Amino acid sequence: MRLLSIAPLGLHAAALIATLAIATPAQAQFGLFLGGRGGVDLTDEDWDLFRKALADALTPMEAGRRTEWNNPKTGVRGDVVVEKVHERDGAPCGDVQANFIRRTVQPYRLTFCKMANGRWAIAP
Repeated sequence: MRLLSIAPLGLHAAALIATLAIATPAQAQFGLFLGGRGGVDLTDEDWDLFRKALADALTPMEAGRRTEWNNPKTGVRGDVVVEKVHERDGAPCGDVQANFIRRTVQPYRLTFCKMANGRWAIAP
């Protein structure tokens, strides 16, 4: 199973964007945020808040678990909802709906799996 890490953005962003360009439709859709396209421009602080909400929603992994995040500095907010929990190739996974909100809601449905190193990653 090939997993795409959601490690903090920075030098790795260009490589991740390139990977998402040839990834599955859901990953490519999520990649719109990485490239600053898709209607919502996220700052590093927005990404940090989103990643924390995602980790909080996935730990403990329970279907229906929901967390919210908000950045008053940028006006961007969102939530993360774990829709389904399952296992893929022996890794615990959660099907997640992530909503990014600034004027309108932009929903993204993705599967995140926990890698052996403890990090959550987007599953293809």
